[in-house]
Amino acid sequence: MKRRLLNALRKVKHVPGLNRVVKPVIKYKVNKTIDAVASHFFEHFSLVIASEEEDVKTCFRTRHEVYCEELGFEEARKSKMEFDEFDEYSLSCYIKHRASGECAGTIRLVMPQHAGQLLPLESSCPGAIRLAEHSPGKLPRHSICEVSRLAIPKRFRRRAADQQLSPVGGTPNHKNGKMDKELSRNFPYLSLALYFFAATICILRDIENVYMMMEPRLARSLKFIGVRFAQLGHEVDYHGKRAAFLISPDDFVSQLSPALLKFQRSILKEIEDVPNFGAIYNPFSAVTSPKRSSKQSRAA
Repeated sequence: MKRRLLNALRKVKHVPGLNRVVKPVIKYKVNKTIDAVASHFFEHFSLVIASEEEDVKTCFRTRHEVYCEELGFEEARKSKMEFDEFDEYSLSCYIKHRASGECAGTIRLVMPQHAGQLLPLESSCPGAIRLAEHSPGKLPRHSICEVSRLAIPKRFRRRAADQQLSPVGGTPNHKNGKMDKELSRNFPYLSLALYFFAATICILRDIENVYMMMEPRLARSLKFIGVRFAQLGHEVDYHGKRAAFLISPDDFVSQLSPALLKFQRSILKEIEDVPNFGAIYNPFSAVTSPKRSSKQSRAA
């Protein structure tokens, strides 16, 4: 009943004169749902910053499962771990399912420190950014970051909605955008938490500009809950239709509704309890350096 009401409100909100009445009602419903989502999430999941070797390998194995075995975006490896040259100056993190101890989703932050270290989009999609003034090459290396390699294992997407989520974006795969009861109840947990996890790390690291290659429909979904990214160019064919987006952590926090801000603060509290947060574990001391192939030159 609540879902049908919310869908009806969305349909009529563009009717002249009704927007001022309907929009606050939708926001109230969304914020109420987010509060419930946040409460449920921390009962069943915890956040892990991969500062130890085994945690980094957990992220790499999850990425291999999704990017290599399921989607075929990258070549499968005997090690069952997917990583590339960008991981040498990246921070990986993941969501841990408390009951099973399994990785329920992972994401990485590519954080270059000098001119020789590029972002994945600079290497693979230089034409995705239309204006030169928005190019990461115009900014100090330590002030930029790219959030990439989001991956949610199939077994957790199945729990969330019988495989109706994109494994690398967290967005619904169905065209009409409608979600069944199970999906609407579970969808935000993993995808939203991963993005908020990454954004909170950027805030703590004083990173000023965060880039992403993202599905435009995901940007629209995030805009609906109050998080607005600046699209920097047209869509390109890059692991599907994607576009380059930019946001600053300060803008990110200022846009959040009270419910989302509460969720972000809960994530911040958990991250602050993680030991050795300042250290970035170097995966290349423990795994074989990757050989680049035609597929591997397309880092997501």
